[in-house]
Amino acid sequence: MSLQSDTEMLSVSAVEEYATQNHMTVDATYELFHRHQIFEKIILQHEYLHQVSMDEVMEFIYKEIQDDKHDLILFHGTDVDFAEIQLNKSHNKRDFGTGFYTTILEEQAREWAYRLSLRNRSKDYYVMKFLFAENEELKIKRFDSLSIEWLEFIKENRSRGRLQHDYDVVIGPVADDNTMETVQLYIAGILNAEEAVNRLRYNKVNNQVSFHTQKALEYLRFVGRDRYE
Repeated sequence: MSLQSDTEMLSVSAVEEYATQNHMTVDATYELFHRHQIFEKIILQHEYLHQVSMDEVMEFIYKEIQDDKHDLILFHGTDVDFAEIQLNKSHNKRDFGTGFYTTILEEQAREWAYRLSLRNRSKDYYVMKFLFAENEELKIKRFDSLSIEWLEFIKENRSRGRLQHDYDVVIGPVADDNTMETVQLYIAGILNAEEAVNRLRYNKVNNQVSFHTQKALEYLRFVGRDRYE
């Protein structure tokens, strides 16, 4: 079973449990979890949460909501040292459209950077660290799972290119080398959406947070960088 499947099941169970305990609708619970970045925090603490009881998982979630912190540490892997983010430097036909791509997973960012350095024969590679202060002023789209909606969103952006939406920030799974073959088969019409999503659940899927507007970048603060050889 993949990390994505594990976290999806844990997240769904947590939503249902929280909704029951607090007499809330599932939709209202999803909105609350989004505001407090609970799904991203579950990914980050997956190894621990997967080994403890549901009561301890809920204790973790209640604490995160009570702490009411809306800052998210993000990482960007690159083989080029830079001081300023330039959205117009983005490659075309990306999963979520042209933009600046980051992840909540530091090791994932380092792996991306290393692979870029091999491809471009760069001597050094870097992992940039940022702090994202999520704000209600931003229009944010979240994909909590490998869904048909997520797949259609990627198809639009990869097929048509540039930016096929008006979101400031998009958060969700990444169609990397582990998943791209399936996504390509779907885009080509060889697999239908349901077949593609079912197939993707058996792959290891990572996380990405993409920034698409200058307004979004105003809430992203550079913290530091690590250089590797």
